[in-house]
Amino acid sequence: MALSTRASLLRQAGRHRNAAALDGRALLLVGSSGAPEPRNRTQTQTHRAAVLDALVGLAADHLGQVHLAAARRLLARARGIADVADTAWLAGRRPLLRIEWVSAEVAIYSADSASALEHAQHARELCTVADTPLRHRVKTELIAAAAHAAAGDLLMAAQRAAEVTADARAGGLVPLEWASLALRHGLDPADEDVAGDLTRVRGLLVGRGVPFADERTAGG
Repeated sequence: MALSTRASLLRQAGRHRNAAALDGRALLLVGSSGAPEPRNRTQTQTHRAAVLDALVGLAADHLGQVHLAAARRLLARARGIADVADTAWLAGRRPLLRIEWVSAEVAIYSADSASALEHAQHARELCTVADTPLRHRVKTELIAAAAHAAAGDLLMAAQRAAEVTADARAGGLVPLEWASLALRHGLDPADEDVAGDLTRVRGLLVGRGVPFADERTAGG
């Protein structure tokens, strides 16, 4: 799980191939069946969570390299392992939520806006339980904003993305603030305020050690 967490940090910085190497190592460590020898419930759930972290992370890594077929295969494997009856956070709703996030993103890249909106709505439904962390709620709204943009509803996309910016800023969720600003800048490149905030927040992340890939090393 530590390897998958490190991979997620690289993935956020655009270094998808580097992230895939770490997620691949994580999957090798835990195996890919999601069903270890029974020990106790907690250990079994933790193992399933680790397997799903690696599989969904790898799907996102491949998505970032526009390997859509590979991303779909990994998501299908993850869905086959996920336990939809587990209502707890760690090995139940959390991996299911991440599966919906990446599924929505794959649909966006595949120009299937209807599917993207459907996955985004499923993700929102998983966030209705009170113990869902703020970061996951905010990320879910960001995914929904992107899905609306893909569907051509630019006004709704801009409104939701602006709400994500405000919520992320209030919650100290700087990577999500940056991602929402990047989406808003893409929707309206002429908005100088958003462009200025995007530059400022990116600089803040760089100062905190986020290893952004430049145009020459994107995905590396």
